Amino acid sequence: MKKINSFAAVALAALSLAGCANSQKDSDIKTDTAATVAAPTASKSATAKNSQHSHGDSVAFEEGYVKAKPADKDMTGIFGTIHNGTKQPVHLVSFTTDTGAAKHEIHEVVNGVMQMKQGGVEIPAGGTYELKPGGDHLMIMDLAAPINAGDTVKVTLNFDGGVAPVVMDVPVRTIASGQENYGANGGVQGNSGMTETPVAHNHG
Repeated sequence: MKKINSFAAVALAALSLAGCANSQKDSDIKTDTAATVAAPTASKSATAKNSQHSHGDSVAFEEGYVKAKPADKDMTGIFGTIHNGTKQPVHLVSFTTDTGAAKHEIHEVVNGVMQMKQGGVEIPAGGTYELKPGGDHLMIMDLAAPINAGDTVKVTLNFDGGVAPVVMDVPVRTIASGQENYGANGGVQGNSGMTETPVAHNHG
């Protein structure tokens, strides 16, 4: 009778150990499976995050600079290249700065005469648009305070069609730029095409 009871106890102990081993094995399998599923999810999120900040599929302002302006001048220009890395054309309609200037205007030069550029600037898909002295450029106007070389100016480029604004700190440089006249006979040409007080356009 004692032998039978001993045998039964050993058998029960063996079954119990086998059950624990199987349970541990199942737990290990479940843990490994969960880790394998989670890894691609994390990788996908990282890829999405990186693509949102990719320079290649966004709009950027490259090699930009502001022409330094002394206190005895009330205007200056912003130059550089707008790069459109998207698959759609983008349309620059306005811009602002943190200088406190009363006016910010997009200008063009036609036959040596500077005037407001009606309709803004369109940059083709995957293309660039240069803002340069003697050509299309951005003008900071009606500003009494100087803009000193070595400083930076926060510039915001505004686009239509739901394109996010481009905001960047643009360095100020002392660089010679074009010298044109405003409007016909050296006057400032506004939206109406009429000329006002003649003034030399030397970007400061």
